[in-house]
Amino acid sequence: APIDADIADMFSKAMDKAIDEGKGWKSEAERQAYLDKVGDDDFLPAIFCTNEDELAKAPDAGAFSELLYAGETPTGLMLSFKEKGNKSVKLGRQNEAKNVQYYRDAINHYLESIGWCDKIVCVDDEDYEPPKEGEEEDDDAPRSFTRAELTIVKSTLFSNKAMTHMELKNWGFVVEDCEASVKLNPGNVKSWYRLAKARQKRKEWELCAFACDEGLKADKDNAPLKKLSAAVAKQAMAERNARQKKERERVKRVGTVKSLWKWCKEKKIKLGRVPLVATLEDEEDEDDTEEKRWNHVQPHFGKMPAIESLMEYTFPAMFLYPTVGQSDFVEGMAGGEMIAMRLAEMFPEEGNDIPWDHSQMFKCSNLAIYFEVHQTGSVVHPHSVRVLEDMKDCMRFFENARALKGADGLEAAEKAREEEREKLAVYRDLWKKEKGRWQAPADVCDVVQVHPAATLERVLLNPKFIAPNFLVNFLIFPQDHESHKVFLKERRVVAIVQPE
Repeated sequence: APIDADIADMFSKAMDKAIDEGKGWKSEAERQAYLDKVGDDDFLPAIFCTNEDELAKAPDAGAFSELLYAGETPTGLMLSFKEKGNKSVKLGRQNEAKNVQYYRDAINHYLESIGWCDKIVCVDDEDYEPPKEGEEEDDDAPRSFTRAELTIVKSTLFSNKAMTHMELKNWGFVVEDCEASVKLNPGNVKSWYRLAKARQKRKEWELCAFACDEGLKADKDNAPLKKLSAAVAKQAMAERNARQKKERERVKRVGTVKSLWKWCKEKKIKLGRVPLVATLEDEEDEDDTEEKRWNHVQPHFGKMPAIESLMEYTFPAMFLYPTVGQSDFVEGMAGGEMIAMRLAEMFPEEGNDIPWDHSQMFKCSNLAIYFEVHQTGSVVHPHSVRVLEDMKDCMRFFENARALKGADGLEAAEKAREEEREKLAVYRDLWKKEKGRWQAPADVCDVVQVHPAATLERVLLNPKFIAPNFLVNFLIFPQDHESHKVFLKERRVVAIVQPE
């Protein structure tokens, strides 16, 4: 205990002396700013950091490093840590029982070496200060570097770090370090090979082939690169063909959406979007009411109107039956088609064989037809329909809807989810400012009644109509059913779409 106390006292005096001398700080203001932070609850001095992440966040890391290595030069420390890294790798290969720890040590040594590399002032830098006249450089001092030479050294350090990550099968870090290495020195063949191997392990065939090709540009006779290139050629070609096919499909989709947007603008048909996500975070409780509101739309994301000409076209349509909680989806309903004709096919007068209509309530001559009048303006409920403002908005909605259905893979789905959550956050904030809280319910939508003899085009051209998710949504009720009476008590009918 007395020895520990003596050591603590000696350490305390050494720290006080270093602080008094201002070591590690470039000015008194910088030193004072550090001392002011010492009392903060979140402050963790570099000396007490236990890992690399904590040290990176420590505001005194630079000062601590200078204090710890006082008298050393950045060049000497860079070379020293590089050598330590090389030794740790060698020990790891010799000692299978403890090789993981040796490799981890090597990674930290290489990382430290890279850090000191960034602090070296090269002989051809503007702020380089040569020895003063009459002074001689120490023969034992590490050599000086030009900026070009140091860049090569730094590339090697990243390559060595990648090599060590390979021993631990940390393929993502191998990719990261090799890309940093070849960016500094495109002629680093070892880095190209290690990058190619990491891509192969991650089954990124086309990127693997690319790394092989780039490496062979630097060394056309490199046997390992040639062998690897030949081994992945078939998979790389298949992946390239699949990517190109996917890109052609995307270009086709873009053309389709652009044509639809221009056609709708010319016809003065308004398109809208529905919420694609209901929460801002995975663990956030979903609002069941809002989720169920658009359940009928979800399976049909990606369905598009088919446009032949200004007058010849079809639109996907949803027929919703709130009385029984059922719906029908029609993939292509012609603009000139009379709604009554479609209902006559679905619900003939002589009766139907639909399983959910046991009492035969639904007959084409006894049905009331409506569509909702969705709110417009800058402030709309977060889970309500919003008008698509321009072609770009239209395109992003369509692509995100496809991605969230899994059409483009998990990465695209996650990116789309993040983008849609950002939109939802904005919508919630606007609604909160308007209503006091974002959970405040939306006003009940007004409705427009549709005469059965009206055509689909008459509905589309109605100034109050918006097609959410490129779908025409109809609400269908049996005229004399109690649910229809309740519906009319809750909703205001603001217009009627008459036939021509």
